[in-house]
Amino acid sequence: MWKKFRQWYSNELPTPPLTFTTQEINLGGEPFTLRRATAADLDELLTVERHCYAGDTPWDRASFTNELRKTNDTLYLVLITGGTIIAFIGCWFTTHESHITNVAVEPEYQNAGIGRFLLTWMIRRSQELPSARLTLEVRVSNEPAKHLYRKLGFQDQNIKKAYYVADHEDALNMMLPLQPPS
Repeated sequence: MWKKFRQWYSNELPTPPLTFTTQEINLGGEPFTLRRATAADLDELLTVERHCYAGDTPWDRASFTNELRKTNDTLYLVLITGGTIIAFIGCWFTTHESHITNVAVEPEYQNAGIGRFLLTWMIRRSQELPSARLTLEVRVSNEPAKHLYRKLGFQDQNIKKAYYVADHEDALNMMLPLQPPS
């Protein structure tokens, strides 16, 4: 009931589940599979996070489970090689704003264009809706990620103080204005 009221109040129409068809792609001469993440991927998603965040998992199992259940306005994709998930990205979508919730690439695959590929894919999907802007948060200390986001056109916005629960690090909110695809 409340969801319908919020949709009506914000002039948002209920949306059907976001669709995604599994794709075989080639990045840097290597074959990968890009597919929608499922609950069966939870252990691997947490493993990728642990590898990216020095043994920590900023998102716990319950957070991922909750996100993967939202199929109408949320899309999580995994990138697979050799039967193993090596990267993932998640995004919330509305007509007003899309928001990258999480992106992670196994350290041994970083700096190979995988993060850029996943972000570019979500930028295009956001434009197709069309959303007016795409936002994300990034740790203020994560210089490589901020550099990539800026190269993709994201602009610095405000600082969110003590945003990250585990260590209370600040986050930089970044925004990319979007134009519908031509």
